[in-house]
Amino acid sequence: MNKRRTILLTVCAMLLAASCQQKGTMDVKTDPDAQLKSENDSISWAMGNILGQNVLASGIEIDRQLLVQSLLATLDDNNKLLNEEQIVAMQQRIEEKFYASQNERYKSTMEDVRKQEEVYFSQLTAQNPNVKKSDKGFYYEVLKEGDGRKGELGLLVEFDYKGTFTNGQIFDQTYGNRPPIVHMIDEGLMPGLREAFCMMKAGSKYRFYFPSEMAFGAQGSEDIPPFTTVIYEVELHDVHE
Repeated sequence: MNKRRTILLTVCAMLLAASCQQKGTMDVKTDPDAQLKSENDSISWAMGNILGQNVLASGIEIDRQLLVQSLLATLDDNNKLLNEEQIVAMQQRIEEKFYASQNERYKSTMEDVRKQEEVYFSQLTAQNPNVKKSDKGFYYEVLKEGDGRKGELGLLVEFDYKGTFTNGQIFDQTYGNRPPIVHMIDEGLMPGLREAFCMMKAGSKYRFYFPSEMAFGAQGSEDIPPFTTVIYEVELHDVHE
């Protein structure tokens, strides 16, 4: 929970509390017939939605009545249950509980993803005996073996590639789009590609199957959903200083 997220959550919470028609009351039931008649109504609803989404995303179980009561008490400058020092301490606990909740969610999701990937790779290798598992955990198929210089950390590689999902859909490629890429084999590369280049020689063409942990992980990217297995067909043209 970074500073920007905390500030946004606080602002949304205050605006949600301010939208209560009568201060000090607890009558905040959802109105199925609510209407937005002005821009301020829309802002109020949007801020309430953002607050709710942030609370849900935190994974922390809350008491709704106490949450609203605290907001109203704060707006009335009548917060007596916790002093400032205690609130600061609770902010730390909120962050701890948030990260603990996120970590549990990640572990649970990653366990399911690994099981699905295990099935996928098992079927892949059964159907195509040319697909091998590397000692780094990804799978690969040699389409053409080159005889040039082998990739190493710190060296530059010049290559073309095509990236697809397991269903064959292309999400990115250099072919027909742009010139070959020149990049150093370093931390700036996707983990799987970084390891892949270190097993290729210039002139080679490999197809790599990267589990999500060696690709875009839990974050995904603009075009790649989180926890996605990806396939990269890489044509390595040159390796040099």
